[in-house]
Amino acid sequence: MTDPALAKLLKIDSELLAQEAELTTQLEALKVKRASLKDVLEMFDSNQKKTASNGNGVTAPAPESASATPVAEATVAAPVKPPIKISRNRQTTEKKDSPSKSPSKASSEGKSNRRGWQRYVREEFRKTPLPEVVSGVLESQPKKVFEIGGVVDTIFVEKIPQWARKGARERVSNILAEGARKKRWHRGKGGRYSMSKIPEGATSA
Repeated sequence: MTDPALAKLLKIDSELLAQEAELTTQLEALKVKRASLKDVLEMFDSNQKKTASNGNGVTAPAPESASATPVAEATVAAPVKPPIKISRNRQTTEKKDSPSKSPSKASSEGKSNRRGWQRYVREEFRKTPLPEVVSGVLESQPKKVFEIGGVVDTIFVEKIPQWARKGARERVSNILAEGARKKRWHRGKGGRYSMSKIPEGATSA
């Protein structure tokens, strides 16, 4: 007598075997269909290539993708301006226009020469401003008529160089003229000065 459980298992195995055979048949059929579809796809691909051909056997280039456009636009930059060059003529002009050191040096030396007379003031007058010294010389002899040269000789040493004497005379002359304008003393013809009123035709003593 057959075991019921065994009979049941054999039946299940028989059913599974039948299902396996059926699935195998379906798989083979699918493989055939896929192979046929692949042949059709290859045929369409070949036709597209022939259509895209230029007729000379050269295949037309594939169209650029949309992403290539921004790259191309970014590559085209604004033209770079060439560096500005300074012409030799301009450089030469600037050099000519620039002040040379020689005039300033000469000017400095001139100022030094004009003020150099201060070193030749007599010892007793060195601590007193020159305008006060000039005033003191005239006040020391109020009735005397002084020429500019006489005032210079009174204030400065005898061995004063010519260039220093020229500057000293100019300075003393300005002081005397300024004092006369302010009516601190009197001025006569020929650059003569005195604390007293100078009569016409009077000469220095």
